[in-house]
Amino acid sequence: MEFIRSHKRLLAISGLIVVLLLGTLLLLKHADNNASAILEAKITADDGSGTSFATIYDNGKVEKSRSSQNKQFVKPIEVDPQVFVEHTDKKNNIYLTVNEKALRKNKQVSSDENWVKLTKLIAKRSKHAIAMLSLFKLGDDYYVFLKYNAGLSDDGSLYQYKSSLTKVAKLDSGKISGLKKK
Repeated sequence: MEFIRSHKRLLAISGLIVVLLLGTLLLLKHADNNASAILEAKITADDGSGTSFATIYDNGKVEKSRSSQNKQFVKPIEVDPQVFVEHTDKKNNIYLTVNEKALRKNKQVSSDENWVKLTKLIAKRSKHAIAMLSLFKLGDDYYVFLKYNAGLSDDGSLYQYKSSLTKVAKLDSGKISGLKKK
């Protein structure tokens, strides 16, 4: 008798867990459907072999989209990774600084003080060597595409800069060669 009672209790608890999991999945799927497209990106393979297009949503999701050849994309301002000077502290932690003289040689970057601030902020936050830094200005909004030279990973992250950096999305591979608002 005790065995049957404990078995029923176990079934009831298991059923409740399944219902909660299904409810959570439905809620997450519904939340995903409410995402708004905020940006469109032109993505080029790292080796330059091909171009694709993606829509970036406000929840960080990135979806491939159809070609947008007729749309005007803002091209990036490329920051030479050589402007970042790599250092190690006594505990072998890596940190970066910016070679101001080298940075000021890039007239596109030095023409906007926000680009200079942003480049210094990237260096301050970074714990790995930078492989790629691309800067975009869309209207009054600043965006950064950043790839680290760290291990086997080929991913890069897109950030929006206002007074601080906010991660917008992550790309598994390639680089953003054009960006526009949706």
